[in-house]
Amino acid sequence: MNNPMVVRVRMTARTEDMVSIPRAELDALRAENRRLRREAGDAEALRRIRSDSGEGRTFTREELAEAWGISE
Repeated sequence: MNNPMVVRVRMTARTEDMVSIPRAELDALRAENRRLRREAGDAEALRRIRSDSGEGRTFTREELAEAWGISE
């Protein structure tokens, strides 16, 4: 998968600087990282919406679904 927004950095470490962690803990840390990034992205999007000087308002998902005649 080649995502132009992802920057990969190859790092090397000396053996004495490396640690081992259980796979389950690594997976949990990755999941938490994804959740935090998504949360930060949502907060930034909301900040940008609220800082917009246009005349408008922010709708909830339920309000949009109702207005568009769709259900979630």
